[in-house]
Amino acid sequence: MPKATIIEKTPLFLKAVIEGAYPSLVNSIRRVIISELPVMAIDYVVIVSNTSVMYDEMLAHRLGLVPLTTPLQALPPIEDCETGLVDPSECTVRLMLQINAESDKIVYSGDLVSERPDVVPVYKDIPIVKLVKGQSIILEAYAKLGRAKEHAKWQAALASYYYYPRIKVLDEKCKEECKDICKELTNPFECTFNKAWTCRDICGDRLIVEWDRYKYVFWVESFGNYDVETALREAFRILKKKFSDFITTLTQKAGSLVETKV
Repeated sequence: MPKATIIEKTPLFLKAVIEGAYPSLVNSIRRVIISELPVMAIDYVVIVSNTSVMYDEMLAHRLGLVPLTTPLQALPPIEDCETGLVDPSECTVRLMLQINAESDKIVYSGDLVSERPDVVPVYKDIPIVKLVKGQSIILEAYAKLGRAKEHAKWQAALASYYYYPRIKVLDEKCKEECKDICKELTNPFECTFNKAWTCRDICGDRLIVEWDRYKYVFWVESFGNYDVETALREAFRILKKKFSDFITTLTQKAGSLVETKV
């Protein structure tokens, strides 16, 4: 039975040791996290007025890359939005930007005004464009729920893993020789594979660097749309649904083959 042990955790970052799982399963979770988690991102912009030096297309592109808070518990499942099972308005949010510069001014992400208080820019200090006196921007931006496999602006988090290092020191002098590269030579969390292999070049056969095939160090970092716990729960929900859909489709195909043969 796979087991996970958390070794570091903050609202936006988690590192854990996973044991007893196949690489395919761990990699499946990683791929879902980086490409299939749903988040809100600006996808369509109606520009009423733009007298800044920035082209309309570039302005819209910059707005699209502003991360937005995404209250998954208050939104429909991403699958319902994609298949049209819910009204599209339930999967979209309108944001307004109206700036008339009376003096030189930098427009920040925090200047966007959302119709929903729970869908707003994660970081208020992202610069969008600089205006000089007399310039103005008036626009409506429409954010929708999407996934990173369609565009990077919908990416919610990063995730990766590596095999758990197994380092054996056969000569205590090796620790002294490698202290500038890897102070904690026998601690897999302090001495990564890269550092360990550098020490291997120094120590030669006095240091053995291996890895555990079914043990991994797995980490997830959220961009702030929601915390890592929410990201992991949603990733497992999506992965579970994929398994369920696969079994259902396979059963249906197998049933149709039997009927055809009869």
